[in-house]
Amino acid sequence: MSPIDTTTQRIFRDPVKRRAWIIYQLSLQGRSMASLARDLGVARGVPRHAFTHPYPRMERAIAEAVDVPVHLLFPDRYAPDGERLIRMGRPAKSSTKSAKNSTQSRAGNDHRSKTNRQGRAA
Repeated sequence: MSPIDTTTQRIFRDPVKRRAWIIYQLSLQGRSMASLARDLGVARGVPRHAFTHPYPRMERAIAEAVDVPVHLLFPDRYAPDGERLIRMGRPAKSSTKSAKNSTQSRAGNDHRSKTNRQGRAA
């Protein structure tokens, strides 16, 4: 891969231009986003999802297809060292619960277990 010039780096910072550049680079190879999807074994619209939403697997696959490091192709999502800037997944759950919340939930469950379907006490 040759070094990326400043004009191309500017293109990568603009999501609309980046998308057009990627599609153009694939077309120079005789490929398309749909052919990339086929190669990856996913539905044809899946790679396009990476243009609008963080999707690490597709970002890496697209970067590999156009022979550009992923941190250069998606500078808004990766630090210069290649680490992701956008955290993926759910936030970690807190390991401590307040005693008040856990006591109330147990009391509510006990009440429900003593009633039948019509809401009458058993």
